[in-house]
Amino acid sequence: MSSNTLRYAAAGILLLSLAACGGGSSSGGSSSGTNGSSGSGGSAVATPVGDTSGSSGSGAATGGDTSSDTTPTVPPGPGSTTPPPSDSSGSTTSPTPPANDTSAPGSPASGSALTIKVSGKNLVDGAGKTVQLRGVNVSGPEFVSVQGWSTSPWGGQTGDANPNWEAMKSWKVNSVRIPLNEASWLGYACTDDSGKTRDPDPGHNYQATVKRAVEEATAAGLYVILDLHWTAPGKFCPLAQNPMADADHSIEFWRSIATMFKDVPSVLFELFNEPFIFWTTSGANPWQVLRDGGTFTKYVTGSASRYTADYTWKSAGMQQMLDAIRLTGATNVVLAGAPSWSQDLSQWVSYQPTDPLNQLGAVWHAYPDSGVVGSAGASVPKKGTDAYKWAERVLAARRPLVISETGDHNAAGSTSAPFVSRLLPWADQHGVSYLGWAWDVWGHHDNVLIKDKSGTPTDGYGAYFRQHLLCIHDSTPSCR
Repeated sequence: MSSNTLRYAAAGILLLSLAACGGGSSSGGSSSGTNGSSGSGGSAVATPVGDTSGSSGSGAATGGDTSSDTTPTVPPGPGSTTPPPSDSSGSTTSPTPPANDTSAPGSPASGSALTIKVSGKNLVDGAGKTVQLRGVNVSGPEFVSVQGWSTSPWGGQTGDANPNWEAMKSWKVNSVRIPLNEASWLGYACTDDSGKTRDPDPGHNYQATVKRAVEEATAAGLYVILDLHWTAPGKFCPLAQNPMADADHSIEFWRSIATMFKDVPSVLFELFNEPFIFWTTSGANPWQVLRDGGTFTKYVTGSASRYTADYTWKSAGMQQMLDAIRLTGATNVVLAGAPSWSQDLSQWVSYQPTDPLNQLGAVWHAYPDSGVVGSAGASVPKKGTDAYKWAERVLAARRPLVISETGDHNAAGSTSAPFVSRLLPWADQHGVSYLGWAWDVWGHHDNVLIKDKSGTPTDGYGAYFRQHLLCIHDSTPSCR
């Protein structure tokens, strides 16, 4: 992000808000605080900002970052921000989902035909018909449980106890992305930066909640992307976006996820949210570290007192995580991102992991280069117009491309969406999938799709995104 700010909840939990960000990204500017009630009954005042990932980075570049991400002097942008959960009903408690059930999800009759596979540069359904994913991100499970906001992993982030799949369907979406936390999924005790031990799954229902969400979304006719969003090495709690997946837990995370969902053909696996290859061994090639793993010397703490801490750890490369998935027998589509918070696809084709099943796609997190309304950068992506050329290079290599996060300006009174009104028509023209960040009732002025649990669109971005989806669904010749 070009500008980063730190916000703290009353309980002292770190909130990362990044200007012009996506994927939980907050695109610049301050947001007005709203009262969110924590699941434990204590109230916190903070402003949710979404996944501050995609739009961070070191600013636009016209040539691409082909060597190394530049070490920031302020916290990097990408990575979901951590708004406190809010229950719009005013309740201070959240319903408790069922206890963890580790059996594989069933295949609801209404969604049993949902299958997605890779065929050349396209995603296709079970009948071989091309599928363009058009959907939304539902944030919450990546931060609510581990930060102790609620015993419900959703934490009221969508304005209701659970996501309203039918409200999403009214926008004519066909897919949803669910960001996850590796400690909450695996259930191991971890330590925050103060040395306090945390239970990252306080309701002991995290896996059961994710499983139920997949079943419900599939029954509603939605494809589901499960995304490894927050990670941390060693004994540390994943309380923020770290530069890369870790060898300590992330491989086991994917082994477990794949085992549970390998018989659900409507589920896709996104290996890691937004890599940013900082703090590596001198001379390391960031693209090689991304694919094969490497050694890092710092991790992001998620603490209000310090952004990073010195700690030497090994990352899990995209290849290792993909291999772990395939060793379970899972044939699901796997999506792999890129450096600079999945904004730099310049060398993705050369450094893509190898999938023996050829069920691999690329990820792009596309956010505007500037959050300043009316500026030239508000209508072009991070990394400049070269980002489109790199995306087309992926398609030319016969790999599907999924924009699994995007966003734009949605402050009250906004009448346009200068970035996504250019991005989405381009994506439609090129058969590229896209999912907006985020279907959450946050008060921030960027990258938020809805105002309430019923799915009323935000001004600007939300209104345009919904209108565009309805236009595409109605097969209108030209949807702008």
